[in-house]
Amino acid sequence: MRNGCTALAVDTLHRPIEIGEFRWSSSAGPWAGFPVECRVLGPRGSLDQYGFDHALIGLCVSGKGTLRVRDPGTVRRLQSLPGRFSLLASGFEQRPVAWSGMREMVYVALASEELERLMSHDPAAARLNVDPQFAISDPQVVSIVLNMRNEILAGCPAGRIYGEALSSALAAYLLARYSHQGAPVAPRGLALSAQQIRRVREYVTANLERDIGLTELADQVGLSPHYFAMLFKQAFKVSPHRYVLSQRVHEAKRLLSDGRMAISEVALRLGFADQSHFSQVFRTFVGTTPKRYQCMC
Repeated sequence: MRNGCTALAVDTLHRPIEIGEFRWSSSAGPWAGFPVECRVLGPRGSLDQYGFDHALIGLCVSGKGTLRVRDPGTVRRLQSLPGRFSLLASGFEQRPVAWSGMREMVYVALASEELERLMSHDPAAARLNVDPQFAISDPQVVSIVLNMRNEILAGCPAGRIYGEALSSALAAYLLARYSHQGAPVAPRGLALSAQQIRRVREYVTANLERDIGLTELADQVGLSPHYFAMLFKQAFKVSPHRYVLSQRVHEAKRLLSDGRMAISEVALRLGFADQSHFSQVFRTFVGTTPKRYQCMC
């Protein structure tokens, strides 16, 4: 796979295996989360001796097909439909699989180095050790992957902090729900101190115009992004992404009330992707558009 991974799948000699028709990749834009790629599979194909350099989610988003998974002594026939996905671990101990039918698939590559960066400073705690799952349904996984797809196709207007937050949430859920060892758990009683809270507030305020990342904020207090996001929500009662947006809107209200800057200038100054994204976020928080708010001031 692009954006950090060499291929979607590889053969026993570690040569890339082309699967389906490539549509798009997250590497084409400013996406900051796990690599994501879209392909169209069909009308039929198969994989026999193959492996992955990374754990992989393959979500069907449109079309339908039949999977034939060869287990020792038996063959399973499964229906691949929108909202169903397969989850496979890295390595070469994969089940031979064949498929028929036309499907659009979104793949998320969960590379071990990214899992470690997002989840824990302990490499062993961030390894996604799962049994192969084919054509299963889990609304939580589907929701996160579709949010990833929508954000990437929109050009990533919500910035690095949202991409990293989605990836951290997906990793935490997969580790807790599907991995044999479970997700890393923060030590009991761990919380952000008053000094850490002040440090994060000051850093956000000083960098509202920048594309702040979740990892960047976590680094300010020496925590992994996963632990930081959990402790941040305990302390602030909202997610880091939501908090950064609220502070940008708060500053936008001040600038709009002052009346010296055009709406487009305010959007640019506060790190929004464009005026349209700024207006959408502003209306969500304030209940009216920036233009109407400015006229009321």
